[in-house]
Amino acid sequence: MKQNKFPSGWDDEHVQKVIDYYDNQTEDEAVAEAEEAFHDELVTLIETPYDAKSYCERGIAYHKKREYDKAITDFNEAIKRAPEYAWAYYNRGNTYRDKVNIDKAIEDYTKAIELNPQDVDAYYMRGKLYVEGNEYEKAIEDFCIAIKIAIKLDPEHSDASGYRASLYGEKGEYGKAIEGFSKEIELLPYDAETYQERGKIYVKMGEYDQAIADFTEAIKLFPDFIDAYFERAMTFLRMDMLECAMQDFDKISELEQDSK
Repeated sequence: MKQNKFPSGWDDEHVQKVIDYYDNQTEDEAVAEAEEAFHDELVTLIETPYDAKSYCERGIAYHKKREYDKAITDFNEAIKRAPEYAWAYYNRGNTYRDKVNIDKAIEDYTKAIELNPQDVDAYYMRGKLYVEGNEYEKAIEDFCIAIKIAIKLDPEHSDASGYRASLYGEKGEYGKAIEGFSKEIELLPYDAETYQERGKIYVKMGEYDQAIADFTEAIKLFPDFIDAYFERAMTFLRMDMLECAMQDFDKISELEQDSK
């Protein structure tokens, strides 16, 4: 006799109803259900309803709903129960960032890094906050570490390389900027914006042919990329290629008209 693969009282129809329920559940309903499960010892959807992980998960749900104070309260409780819980510090840092409490966000990212030195996201997010505070050297240092970790753990995590390259560009260190954008392109060869950004650096270096090549590649990847058309048109003007520039300006007008 074939053994029933479902729990007692369940069948294929019941399972499909459960799947449909969760597929169609709104974010508000999900948070409400999480709260109910969190406070009801009889509910077994959460393995240990009162542990640090559960508080952290509910905090993340509150964060997604932009209920930041409730999120922070849950992260505080998670940290109280598990003081070495790096994930709780990281997520509380994200919440403080969205509350625009930058100092506390940096403090939490720093603690998350202390507890988990391989946390590429914590380095990356702290670096972005350093950029906002114009602390470029600290930002570059964080992005450098994030890149080294990402290459080992997650080659697709190229954002840090792009941020670092942009900072080098702002500082006038164009060679390092080109190197950074080239690395990002190596990791994500289909990102049109990175080609555009590298092209802008080539313009600053006076290497117009290479700039045109990058803007053209960006347009090839994203045919409606108005900014890339504009940058290419301006570069054509610098090269006294007026007809080519006008063609790009005409294309920009066409795209803007289509978007209305």
